[in-house]
Amino acid sequence: MPEPADGPDHPDYRFTLANERTLLAWLRTGLALVAGGVAVATYAPDLGVRWGSAAVSLALVLIGLGTALAGYRRWRGNEAAIAAGRALPSSPVVPAVAAAVAAVVVVVGVLVGIEVMRG
Repeated sequence: MPEPADGPDHPDYRFTLANERTLLAWLRTGLALVAGGVAVATYAPDLGVRWGSAAVSLALVLIGLGTALAGYRRWRGNEAAIAAGRALPSSPVVPAVAAAVAAVVVVVGVLVGIEVMRG
């Protein structure tokens, strides 16, 4: 593999481009969560209890916003590590997002159960 045009001190562009694709995946995930929150607010106005739809919608929008911001922060940390030739920093973002989405799924399950029991 030939040296990059900017010399041996410049990081390989493939790593930077891969990091950028990962950022775009985080942003896509955040946008999908926000869209899910809007969909719940629009198409499920009475989810189990009067406040159920609003709570689920707000949770999804906030998780989506947090996911996008965390993805950007992770991208910046990875870029700094790539430029410095260090190992990529670890991040608790993936388990945190998974736990938050799982909690919303449990709440939705309970609210749907309440709706079904009502009849």
